[in-house]
Amino acid sequence: MDTNDQSEWDPVVNALLSDRYMILTYDYLEHIEDQSRTLEDAVSFIIEAGAKRIILVGASRGGVASIKAAARNSNNDSIVGVVALSAPIEYEGTIFYHHRELSGIKIPKLLINSEDDDGAKDTRKMFDLFEAPKELLFCPGDAHGTELFHKERESILQKLRGFAESVFAAYALD
Repeated sequence: MDTNDQSEWDPVVNALLSDRYMILTYDYLEHIEDQSRTLEDAVSFIIEAGAKRIILVGASRGGVASIKAAARNSNNDSIVGVVALSAPIEYEGTIFYHHRELSGIKIPKLLINSEDDDGAKDTRKMFDLFEAPKELLFCPGDAHGTELFHKERESILQKLRGFAESVFAAYALD
């Protein structure tokens, strides 16, 4: 599901806000193929608002944008992790990133997908191409993107919370 509807993120936002995180969701522009530029603008905004360390999180096209932004901003010390749910490598003939981009992402990475999602094969391939540190979570079923929150909410929230805690702990944030 890629509706660009921010309310689909409510379960994650509500759960993590209680964990003292600053969270920004954003709408991307429908007519732009590369949504990572919109995400980079959102990152600049949240840095200006006081964020010191940022974990990019996106689902489907938003996951693609998060991975592309992480790859392109490898020198930005504020971006300390990236999470992608159901993010494909390729869709309808468009290749979103290549081996060099994926293997060049040095920050911690977490990929989440369902076992029977159309992009599950891409998730496995991306995980293999990533260098450590990296984590992978496959959920049962065929849910895509934010649909995963409806079916596997608790396991995903637990994984996201653990990932964020370990990434931020590396920077001794309190």
